[in-house]
Amino acid sequence: MIRSLQIFYDLVDTRSFTETGRRNFMTQSAVSQHLKALEEKLGHPLIDRRNRQVGLTRAGRMVYVAAREILHRYAQLEAALKKPPREVAGSLRVAATLTVGLYELAPHVTAFLKQHPKIDLQLAYLPPVELSEALLTGRADVGVIAYPDPHPLLKAELFKNDRMVIIVSPKHPWAGRRRVSLTRLKAQPFIAMHSGLQTRRTLDQVLRKAGVSLTPVHEFDNVELIKRAVEVEMGVSVVPRDTVASEVRSGTLRQLEIIEGPIEHPIKILTRRDADLPLPAEKFIQSLLATPRQG
Repeated sequence: MIRSLQIFYDLVDTRSFTETGRRNFMTQSAVSQHLKALEEKLGHPLIDRRNRQVGLTRAGRMVYVAAREILHRYAQLEAALKKPPREVAGSLRVAATLTVGLYELAPHVTAFLKQHPKIDLQLAYLPPVELSEALLTGRADVGVIAYPDPHPLLKAELFKNDRMVIIVSPKHPWAGRRRVSLTRLKAQPFIAMHSGLQTRRTLDQVLRKAGVSLTPVHEFDNVELIKRAVEVEMGVSVVPRDTVASEVRSGTLRQLEIIEGPIEHPIKILTRRDADLPLPAEKFIQSLLATPRQG
């Protein structure tokens, strides 16, 4: 088909069966045969044979325009396939919030750099507002954050859906349970994320919907401090499950599923909509999206 389109295109371009044959290393008779086969394939006459000049029918004009685009694309494809594979190298600037960077990105970054050792990956931990600003001003290529605020200039793709769990110390009366209702938190000293964080705002919405009003005894701006406080029995908390995987394995914390759950903790990949991503950024995003979405 590509061959016949090329011959037809050359015929229209040269207006000559002789010149078209010369360009394609074939006889005039072979040019005519290709043209006839193309017309039979498409079910329409392409050349107006009522005069001696090469004139186009309505269908011929449509096929000529389409052939120009098809042949151009095909030439690009052939050229791309002949090129040797591009080596993935260069700089990659990734911005993440502290919790996401420590608990979600760390293993992926290690595996990615083993696969692409010539990439200079720079990972910055930024608050949510600064993370978005870094992307918009070109100081970061990729952002990874939980509960990102929508922005018309930023594209968000789901990287992973973690879920929230209740955590208690091994000595807590609930330590032997598997599930607990949010309503039971009212009788417990509650340790919360800082009220300005989106994770905290989302949890507050869920609590209000469940008819639960809590006054935290402590507020922290990062999960590490919350975990340490729960470990020394200062209270209980609700955190993303992946952030306590190590402590649950070692036995320093217990995690309990939320009866009213699951309360999702979506983590998303942010990029600028109008930016052409460098190859290292494209490969990094591909590696993140290749991982299971559910935590």
